[in-house]
Amino acid sequence: MTKLTDNNPNPVLTEDEIRGIREGVNGVKYGIPSRFYCDEAIYRDEVECVLKKNWLCVGRWDQVEKPGDYFTIRMWGESIIIVRDKKSQLHALINVCQHRWSQVVEDGSGNANLFMCPYHRWTYGLDGKLRGVSVQNIPGFDKKKCGMPTLRVEEWHGFIFVSFNQNVDPLAPQLKAVSHYLEKFQVGKFREKGSYRYQTRWNWKFSLETSYEGYHHVGLHHDRIHHIVPAANTQPMDFGQTFGSYLMWPVDDVPEDYQNPFGTAPDEFGGAWDGKDRFIVIYPGLAMYLNNYQCTYIYVAHESVDSNCAWTCQAFAPWAIESADSDGVIAEIVQDTKEVQAEDTFGCTMLQKGVTSTTNRNSVVHPLESQLNHFHNWYIDQFLKTEP
Repeated sequence: MTKLTDNNPNPVLTEDEIRGIREGVNGVKYGIPSRFYCDEAIYRDEVECVLKKNWLCVGRWDQVEKPGDYFTIRMWGESIIIVRDKKSQLHALINVCQHRWSQVVEDGSGNANLFMCPYHRWTYGLDGKLRGVSVQNIPGFDKKKCGMPTLRVEEWHGFIFVSFNQNVDPLAPQLKAVSHYLEKFQVGKFREKGSYRYQTRWNWKFSLETSYEGYHHVGLHHDRIHHIVPAANTQPMDFGQTFGSYLMWPVDDVPEDYQNPFGTAPDEFGGAWDGKDRFIVIYPGLAMYLNNYQCTYIYVAHESVDSNCAWTCQAFAPWAIESADSDGVIAEIVQDTKEVQAEDTFGCTMLQKGVTSTTNRNSVVHPLESQLNHFHNWYIDQFLKTEP
């Protein structure tokens, strides 16, 4: 595995580049070089060092609300089944029969009592364990050693995460310092009411980074958002080992129905809102925009260095869903988010077109996007702590 030091004959980062990210030069911090967004060899290392070793968001609790509910998601060509068993335990299974390698269920969602391979009707429990071999048993064959491969899976405030790393540290303790925001609004009870799936033509880091700063309001969202929530109305919030966050707030004279479209939240859901939106990014797999009535969240199903499947979804608090005229208000918010995402899509597409230029210099981190530096430090740490 490539290490990020000059001792390596082909370093991914030079010591000067590391210094620019870590310490800065003359008070100026620098970002990850542009080749990290387009180089195939770096991406192959990144998959192993960064993405597969950590937690990746794959959806929400209400996609598998009832026992037997399941859905599939693809990453790097692997079909993964997320399923809730009869005891409400979540499982993440590689969707392949261990007999002759047929995919067990078609991509999509449904409800099942067990999984049956269509090729020879071998059956698996919702936990992935092999339950039966059709026609007759095989002498000497140990069914316990032929279950569907599993991934680590955790649910955190309604978000479902998986990891390809069986030795990954539990997720929840890593996010303890930011959990109180989600606990205050009871985000674990929010229900998805709008989901927008799209194919990205850019590196996954651009999706995360665009959600991680409000500086781009002055550009991409100048006409739609900047006059209401200007780029200057931003403040870094909390940072931890695997997450970062910041606040954004609107101008003083914003209409009341903008800040509180469903009215005032009950005390159990945080009560009166302070008017500041929380933007929280869980490295490397989830970005969310949160207030007391809704959570907009973005996650990525990884495919390649510059093409992935992504979702922008919106979950709403139960009290908001049950409020008067909620259907109309939710539809308006969901539509507005789609239009914002279209502007972000344009921006990320233009970024990907530019990263391959041989004239690129190191990117300067503007003070209004300073939280990006925290992510970039975490990112290079993932390479540095990985043994060859």
